[in-house]
Amino acid sequence: MKKLLPLLFAASLHAADSGGSAPATITKEGDLVILTLKPEAEQSLRLKTVAVEKRSIPATRLFSGEVVTPLAAEGKTIAPVLGGTLDEVLRLADLQVVADGRILQAQVQIDAAKIAVERAQKMLSAEAGSARNVDEAKTALQLAEAVMTTAKAQRDLLGGTLGQNTRKWVRVSIYSGESELLDAKAEALISNLTVKPVSGPPTANALTNTIDWYYEVPTDTKLRAGERVAVEIPTLESNLEALVIPFNAVLHDINGGQWIYARTAEHTYTRKRIQVARLAGSDAVLATGPAVGTKIVTDGSAELFGTEFMTGK
Repeated sequence: MKKLLPLLFAASLHAADSGGSAPATITKEGDLVILTLKPEAEQSLRLKTVAVEKRSIPATRLFSGEVVTPLAAEGKTIAPVLGGTLDEVLRLADLQVVADGRILQAQVQIDAAKIAVERAQKMLSAEAGSARNVDEAKTALQLAEAVMTTAKAQRDLLGGTLGQNTRKWVRVSIYSGESELLDAKAEALISNLTVKPVSGPPTANALTNTIDWYYEVPTDTKLRAGERVAVEIPTLESNLEALVIPFNAVLHDINGGQWIYARTAEHTYTRKRIQVARLAGSDAVLATGPAVGTKIVTDGSAELFGTEFMTGK
């Protein structure tokens, strides 16, 4: 659809040079800007319209979240959750290397203890050794196995090897006094992305009196660890009735103003100011806007915007 815009501008300029009329006329009534298209111009733009709806939208609260990498194995919650800082990564990598080294040392001790047990048993069978030597060798083996168990448990607390985990979570710090107002089991929204709550480590910050909630992000997302995102979490309150339109119908001017084009008559479109309260998936929830049932332009709205300012003379 955007490819039609240069064509429309070129046609407008050609018509001006040859003495023809522009494909659209613009009039103003008070603060309203009314754009009347010629039938052939409207057809070339292939405009699509939808009606403004009033829907029941879940009430939400907006929070700041951080994309993190969870290193816990599936089904486990106790393990580091890394952000995007290099210091965190280097510290954890150092701890993991040390823990892996302890496991290797414990394995060497186990192998040596098994050889000692086997040798002591052979010597006892050949009546060249004693039962005491066998017992001492078995005790040394049990101690080595206990060291291995401890080393593996410590390594598990450090999570999976860095670089091998492709999962991503979003960590959201929530004021503890506000957490009771939120639905902890509901899915949250990050732009147009729906994320599911997951059981993460029970982390909190006593200085800011916040607790952390975690949400799982699809593995194919382009979000990176350490990136900050806006997270909408549903509340436990009842749903709110609000005006809803597709977000691709919303236009923004250079001053940040928000507009839509409403079809007010045949071949006639009026630019009207709106105010978007928030996004709900691919839809925009309006704080102020046209009445329910008003036909607004979705596909082709940007072309109308360009037509208005390029053919206004």
